[in-house]
Amino acid sequence: MGLEGLTQLELLQGILTMLSVVISIFIGFKITSKYFTHKKTELLTIGLMMTFVTSGWWGSSLAFILYAFFDLELSDSLYVFISFGFLSLTTIFWVFSFAYLIYPKSKWKIFSIWLAIGILYTIFFMYFLVVDPSFLVIRVTRFDSETRNFVTWYILLILVVSLVTQIIFLHRSLQSEDARNRWKGKFIFLGFIVFLIGSILDTAIPLNPISLVITRLLLITASILNYIGWTMPERIANWIVKE
Repeated sequence: MGLEGLTQLELLQGILTMLSVVISIFIGFKITSKYFTHKKTELLTIGLMMTFVTSGWWGSSLAFILYAFFDLELSDSLYVFISFGFLSLTTIFWVFSFAYLIYPKSKWKIFSIWLAIGILYTIFFMYFLVVDPSFLVIRVTRFDSETRNFVTWYILLILVVSLVTQIIFLHRSLQSEDARNRWKGKFIFLGFIVFLIGSILDTAIPLNPISLVITRLLLITASILNYIGWTMPERIANWIVKE
């Protein structure tokens, strides 16, 4: 079986999903590596955030690799754990970065609140993963799933918190006297919006070749925009920043 057992749609889904995940993780590592050069804490935590931001597609990617190349099926429990067990880490790293940059005096209070919420989510998640994984997520196809119950609500909470903090972050960035910082804020916010649109479309529209290409391109574009925003390469800065 392996590759021969996949439909054209499954093959396209597997390749594009794996590509978007690999690019996001690579960019996360790239941003993290810059911490060791510039010694800026936010580069470390944002790099980690970018590493985990596509974790919701890790299960699909791993299931594709195992089936396509080793003719192995990923169990439902492992699929659910890999796909949704790291959700809290993404926002934990983002909230810390946001508080560290925008509200440095209150960063530990802000971070502690979201850390507590993340820990509670993880406890309930692990409990139901052992007792009944279908309470959390339903496997729709070999490489796709639908969230249920509090996993869905937790994702909605993440989106709301992310949107509010991103708007505040953009507002602060636009108030900066440094044109480079204003552009960084624009790229970061645009990256979030593109990722948000891609994520919503991925769950809201029917799965077909066109929707797959669109949603995965949006995820890849979001990763690139975030990389530009957080690192602002000199070539791009010299091109867009006009003092």
